[in-house]
Amino acid sequence: MATLFWKLSDRETRLEQNITHILKAKPSLEPLFENVASDISTHFLNIFFPSMPTVCYVANLSLQDKSAQRINLAIRIPQHPAFSAYLDEHSSLVVIGYWGTRSSTPYLIPESVIISHNSEHPTNYEHELECEYQFLGEGEYPSRGIQNVLTPQLVEELPKISVLANERLEEWRKFLGFKKELIRQKSVGLRYLTINYDEQKHIFKLLAIANSQQDFELVRRALARKDLQLFDLNTSTDPWKFELPSLEDKRQNKQKVKFELGQFKRGKNAFSLLNPDEVKNVFQHIDLKDIPFSAPVFAWLNIEPTEDWKNKVTNLVPDQSDEEAILQYREDIKEMLETVPSTGFVSFALIGDWSLVDRQDRILRNLKQNENCYAPYLSSYLFDITQAQLPNLLPEIKEWFNSNLNNAQKRAVQKMLAAPDLCLIQGPPGTGKTTVIAEAILQLVKQGKTILLSSQSHDAIDNALSRITNHPSLRAVRLAKQGRGRDKITEDGKLFSGEQALARHYEALSHDIQVRFLTPLQQQEAQIDALKTWLNQAEFLQLDAQKLEQQRQSIKQQGIEKRQQQQQAQKAFQQQQLEYQVHEQRLVELQQLQDLLSGQSIAPQGLVLSDMMKNIADRLFELDSYQVKLPFQIADFRFYPESQAQILMALLDVWQNIHSSFEVMEQDITRLQQAGQGGLTSIETQLKVQQLQQEIEQLANQMDLDDSEEVSNLWRLKRREVNQLKQQSGGLTHECYQLFKDRDQFLNIKNAQSTAMLLAERLEKFKQFGQCLNGQITEASQSLTAQMQAFEINVPDNAPIKQIEREIQNLLDQYKTTEIQLQKQQDAEQQHLQQQNFQNTCLSESIKSTQNHISYLQQQYQDSKTQNQNWHGLFEDWVQSLNNPQQSKLDWELMSQEYTQNCNLVAISCNENSRTLQDAGIDGFDVVIIDEVSKATPIELLMPLMRARKAILVGDHRQLPPMFQEGQDATETFEDLVEVEDENQDRSNLLTKDNFKRYEKLVTASLFKELFEKAPNVLRERLTTQFRMHPSIMKMINYFYDGQLTCGNPDAQREHQVVLKSKLNTLVDANKHLLWVDTSNDEKGVSYRDDESSNLTEAKLIAKTLININLQMKQQGYHSKNKQKVGVVSFYQSQCRTIRDEIRKANGGKLDFDAIHVEINTVIRYQGKEKPIILISLVRNDGKPKEYRRSSRANIARFEFINVAMSRAQNLLMVFGARSMLELRDVNLPNMDKPGTSKRKIYQDIFNRLDREGQVCTAREFIQACEISKPQVA
Repeated sequence: MATLFWKLSDRETRLEQNITHILKAKPSLEPLFENVASDISTHFLNIFFPSMPTVCYVANLSLQDKSAQRINLAIRIPQHPAFSAYLDEHSSLVVIGYWGTRSSTPYLIPESVIISHNSEHPTNYEHELECEYQFLGEGEYPSRGIQNVLTPQLVEELPKISVLANERLEEWRKFLGFKKELIRQKSVGLRYLTINYDEQKHIFKLLAIANSQQDFELVRRALARKDLQLFDLNTSTDPWKFELPSLEDKRQNKQKVKFELGQFKRGKNAFSLLNPDEVKNVFQHIDLKDIPFSAPVFAWLNIEPTEDWKNKVTNLVPDQSDEEAILQYREDIKEMLETVPSTGFVSFALIGDWSLVDRQDRILRNLKQNENCYAPYLSSYLFDITQAQLPNLLPEIKEWFNSNLNNAQKRAVQKMLAAPDLCLIQGPPGTGKTTVIAEAILQLVKQGKTILLSSQSHDAIDNALSRITNHPSLRAVRLAKQGRGRDKITEDGKLFSGEQALARHYEALSHDIQVRFLTPLQQQEAQIDALKTWLNQAEFLQLDAQKLEQQRQSIKQQGIEKRQQQQQAQKAFQQQQLEYQVHEQRLVELQQLQDLLSGQSIAPQGLVLSDMMKNIADRLFELDSYQVKLPFQIADFRFYPESQAQILMALLDVWQNIHSSFEVMEQDITRLQQAGQGGLTSIETQLKVQQLQQEIEQLANQMDLDDSEEVSNLWRLKRREVNQLKQQSGGLTHECYQLFKDRDQFLNIKNAQSTAMLLAERLEKFKQFGQCLNGQITEASQSLTAQMQAFEINVPDNAPIKQIEREIQNLLDQYKTTEIQLQKQQDAEQQHLQQQNFQNTCLSESIKSTQNHISYLQQQYQDSKTQNQNWHGLFEDWVQSLNNPQQSKLDWELMSQEYTQNCNLVAISCNENSRTLQDAGIDGFDVVIIDEVSKATPIELLMPLMRARKAILVGDHRQLPPMFQEGQDATETFEDLVEVEDENQDRSNLLTKDNFKRYEKLVTASLFKELFEKAPNVLRERLTTQFRMHPSIMKMINYFYDGQLTCGNPDAQREHQVVLKSKLNTLVDANKHLLWVDTSNDEKGVSYRDDESSNLTEAKLIAKTLININLQMKQQGYHSKNKQKVGVVSFYQSQCRTIRDEIRKANGGKLDFDAIHVEINTVIRYQGKEKPIILISLVRNDGKPKEYRRSSRANIARFEFINVAMSRAQNLLMVFGARSMLELRDVNLPNMDKPGTSKRKIYQDIFNRLDREGQVCTAREFIQACEISKPQVA
């Protein structure tokens, strides 16, 4: 059997570092290294190479085809006899060593060790061997008599998997050389002596110096419209002139401090020249003799800060009435200014890549030599995804940290965990790729993996970190080099940086200890206390119920007694009423009798007469003897006692008539006496009477035919005349004589003398009768008066009854109140019972049950306390310490290095200096996750890819492409710069179309696109369910994704609360979430064109829109403490400045608003962000018709930028852009599921939909809508 000979290296440092890292990642291996204080590498290798024959898999990891001289050999022993018991079933250890193939007695020198997959079978690039292993000491060599496994045949059989990759890496190296030469070619800069920040004007003022006026103008023009940066003096080989070191100059490796500054202020205010005397007067500390220029030129440079700086300052602006806030604002501004180099050079962004290119060149050399590379097979699958290992199966995840993941997101996480080498996740806007990253990290940490999180964008790193649930097993730290690197860390990222990272971990530990150890006991104690509280309240409720029931019974008994009293009082009152009625009736009768005697009223039926009045009646009946005709007989009076009063009254009436006629009778007696013996009437009178009677009869007949007043009056006159004549005739005519029985003697008198005597005699009798009768009446009347005066009537009094009724009503009210209280009491009891989930049980039974349960829990509590008494105090002290805000700060000072080294999640940018990891004592990782990978060039991916065994690439090659140079404008791609230089026709320039074609794959997202398109499904996942955008907005984005996006929450509330109505149309309301404002013409309808990177019309429209939205949000209840978030996105930093200027003009000189928080920035800075409301300014407008032929490569037509800008919106998207610039442009859109691209008129399709749905308006109509819909200010 053949033997593999191995020998220790003279350089064991790296091997020891690897083993130390492996022991941290796999603490289960520690028992194999107990009591090993030194020479850990020898101990490890003695275990790795077994003493018995074993099968191993070997692979050739050499990047260059130098098999005749040497091979980098990797050895993996499946099911290792020593390590397998301590490793999980998916992991194994791989030793990588040097094999000198020219030796006739070859041996292996181990140089590094990694954790790798544990496949039972060899991969395509591995070769299976079965051999023995023999260690060679110092000075020893393999014996020629023993068969050596390292043979020339093995050299030939091992696949040269990395050679092809090396050829491509060589092209990468050439690209870096090209870029460095380009930087040197483009390198211009000005030395500045000092820098100030004007807080009022929000500009930086740099005092710059140049060798001459000509040099100053040349550099100033070169820096115009560029994104400027500040560099320290170490950047240049000359402290006064900006000169970059040569490629071979070692000073290029020095740490350079740089600061993103902004762009020159536009117009005449960009700079102002100073003479040397002015400089000397203002800056006395500057000695002009030290300046090596014979005729130096000084100038103040006015630089507008970056949009990031402006947004930070705007967010810091305090309330002027809050002195504390103003002081804090000063401190924050001071802290921001401390990051600005006080002196140095000002240049543009491309120069800042100088040190980065140098680091990338070093990374390429390391990869070629497999140095500092923890992915030994990276070079094989980096360019050919089919060479990557496939997982046997997807792991079953029983517990998800985020239970809201959809199936595609869960499947993505499973693939990320399962992939041995490489996994690719495409995440279109809003599909939750950051959420997937957060879940995968926690799942990997759960498996004991260490993770490197990286991205080309600092925002993306920090956004991903912020989505990770704080967990005690997670120890995360955000690393960046001192100075500018740390300034790039966002507020989210700062929570994972420095002492705050430790504080966050302490928070997770504290919460975990609470939940697992302290909380159960506290919960038991709290449960007992809660039950006791409940029991006390229940007992109070029971006592209250008893009191109320007693009160109700008492009221009920009082009510019964009062009812009895009421009955007795009613009986007494009824008796009083009867007596009162009798007495009152008697008094009425007496009064009626009195009235009867006086003739004042008619006697009622049934009135009983007294004896005196009966005597009066008897007296009146005597009138019959005086020839008076009476209406009743005395027999009637005796026989009808109930009518006696009426009979008496009739008799009195007769007497009254006679008595009242005494005077008439006396006159008639006199007249009769004068008449003598004959009658009273003459012949003439009788004839006259007859005539008048005939006339009266005729008039009566005439009245039947004519009822006029004149005839009636004449008829009455004739009758009156007849009566007068009759009175003058022979009889007495007074009606009193009708009362006499012998009335004829008085009506027809034959002998007046005798009639006079008869009447005189009768009158005398009447007078005597009257005297007697009056005496009787007077006596009777006095008797009645005396009886009435002596009569006392007591009016019945019902006051006692009323009092009792009031008392009863009061008792009823009390009873009802008590009933209500009892009902409320019962409701309270039910609610109280429901607190402990008691059902169908009364309060008393529940009280008894609770008392028993409390006793049981108290016993449990005592048992638990006894069991944990040794640890409980320690846990409490530990939690108290962890919760101390100062503890993390103190501990960080003591163990920051140790904590960082033991973090299982480290986050850095792709362009971070590898020294940042080395200085932190961090070696390699199990997994690297690179987010927004499509925004990074392939070379930028190398540093993080080489730091971990497995790589997970997450991105979307339909979003922002890589930027060739740092900046904020969307014109910083390599292709854009080539287009600009091509227009300038500078033949000496390196930015040519030939060079772009040569290096295209190195400056675009083509690597991720190529890998994703060719990857097997088990190694890739595309997320297509988005949760960010309203479906109307998503429809626009879907044109860039072949309609594959779906909305995962179409019914979610996405109210934007903005209304815009023109005279004829509703542009935006609750049902409209998308609007394109066509700025081909300005607000007056006039054709418009503007500068290439700014558009005043769109800036004005956006300013007016923000004013309107702010007023509407105020009406909706938003305020300074709760502002609606609005994003303003443009492709150019200069347009952002123009928008800010227009906002100040429209908003009283202010940038901030009362009810909306506005973030203005370029699309470069907006990838990964989202806002409820997004306003986009596309800027470019050449003023030509849409039919004019335009390049499909123009920046405004780059679908990646428009895709990112539009997909930032959640609830409302408003695009301000010239339709004519886009509608007929062709878009080279990558195919979704196959390689290649397709040329399509995407924007034409978009506008067709917008037209159909009424979501396009002119700038003129939009301005009209802003005025109409503008809320009235109170």
